[in-house]
Amino acid sequence: MVIFIPIMFAILLFSIILSFMGISVVDQAKQVASNIPVLSNYVKTEDQIIAEEEKANIDELMAIINARETELSLLEQTLSTKEEEILSLLNEIEILMGQLEEKKETQLEVKTEYIEIAKLYETMSAKNAANILTQLSGDEAAIHLSFIKIDARAAILAKMAPDKAAELISLLSDN
Repeated sequence: MVIFIPIMFAILLFSIILSFMGISVVDQAKQVASNIPVLSNYVKTEDQIIAEEEKANIDELMAIINARETELSLLEQTLSTKEEEILSLLNEIEILMGQLEEKKETQLEVKTEYIEIAKLYETMSAKNAANILTQLSGDEAAIHLSFIKIDARAAILAKMAPDKAAELISLLSDN
């Protein structure tokens, strides 16, 4: 004890004097301790602590980057599937537009035919037109009558049997 207490006192006094001179005794002690093989596992310098924190930050940032890259790849896949879906829908729209044009042309042809048939009925006598229309089904006769001018239509309906004329007028009013 006689030797240990004075040595500790000398070390303490020496470290106080060095700290007044601007030398960090604690940092120097850590530096020396980090060079000793057994103590280096327990004592770390500020540079080592900063390096470990930077490594932890880098690892954390890399994990965030990997997560973002995964999310980005998923979004790119979703985008590509949506683009494919849009392209298929556009193709379907083009097909449907073509079909619509075909139907319009067909309807125009049918309408033209009905107009020609109506002109034929208008040139006939009302009695002959009434006889022909009575032979047709109710819906078909109503379609033919709808293309005939009102004056000729009235004359034709007047020459028909009352029940058939009433049926056709009812069908015409529904259209």
